Amino acid sequence: MPDSRSQIAHASMPTVDLPRLGRSVSRFGLGGFHQLEITTDIVAEVVDAYLACGGTYVETARGYGQGASEEKIGRALEGRRDRVVLVSKSGAATADDIRRDLELSLKALRTDRLDIYFFHGATSDKLDRLTAPGGAVEGLTRAIDEGILGGMGLSSHVPATYGPAMERIDLAVILIWCNYLDNLNFPAIPERIIPDARRRGVVVTGMKPLADGLLWRSAEPAARYCLAAGADVVVCGTNSPPQVRQIAAAVAAGPLDEAGREELLRTAPELGRYVCRRCGRCPAEVMDTFRLEGELDRQMVDYLPHDPADYALRQRLSGWFARADAARADFAASGRTADALRAAAEGVACPYGIDIPRKLRLATAKLTGGEPQRV
Repeated sequence: MPDSRSQIAHASMPTVDLPRLGRSVSRFGLGGFHQLEITTDIVAEVVDAYLACGGTYVETARGYGQGASEEKIGRALEGRRDRVVLVSKSGAATADDIRRDLELSLKALRTDRLDIYFFHGATSDKLDRLTAPGGAVEGLTRAIDEGILGGMGLSSHVPATYGPAMERIDLAVILIWCNYLDNLNFPAIPERIIPDARRRGVVVTGMKPLADGLLWRSAEPAARYCLAAGADVVVCGTNSPPQVRQIAAAVAAGPLDEAGREELLRTAPELGRYVCRRCGRCPAEVMDTFRLEGELDRQMVDYLPHDPADYALRQRLSGWFARADAARADFAASGRTADALRAAAEGVACPYGIDIPRKLRLATAKLTGGEPQRV
């Protein structure tokens, strides 16, 4: 029987419409990647807790353990499949390959129909293959016509992919990372991509609300920030029932208001006195240099003291988006120099206590292939 916290969350769990599917879903979505970390019996407990909290959106991917996540979730949902909008993903680029993946997903998830199937990890270059004759879009369009699929979605780790994708593909949903660390590193997400999706009537599901686990100390405000930043659904990978209830309660509490967002950016321990909050005090070229540093390593590598577990996590997650080469190329193309940037920032007093000259030395060393560990 669900405990009192589950009952409270269930009673107040907000929902959002999926217009192109004619369905509504809970604003808390259960992510499938972290189901690889736990055994099938614990996955069942997680799914039980999620359903008890009023959750109705379950998302996984063919690439998560080569179908292992789908199999675990399929077993946990058996007999209850109709209670959720069920979603999976494929990285295939051709019609034949994505059809093969879709059929494998259906089998693993023990269902004859998926509500949404995502083009997983799309890039600008791959978009041409997806939309070409014989491409994956053609394959999923056929599946929709056959009634075994409700609609198409797209995920990417390259922000520039989303605009063209929404222009060229009839997407019901996009999945994009949305958290208070990476929205500072990739400001195009809250400033352009999410508003563009809203104008087009495309539902935004926000992934990585805890920045791959870095924001675990601030899980509840992080989930509420994700809603405030424009995500219709907060998709959070959880690997225990207490985590499910924690995120469910946060989503039920609703988006952070402006004062709450400002307080979070001021006090969040993960941002500390290093991550640029883009407050506008620094000149534009300095802020943009910090943005490029964010693309390079998510501003996680700050050469400040951390406890061993936090340090190890930062090292592992800093290159997650594989944008270092692109960031260095963009910095080189800008023509900026370390000396000019330091001169531009002279006299700036950061309201968040960041030592701007030190941060510039580190950022420019990273972006020019230098040795920031010697700074």
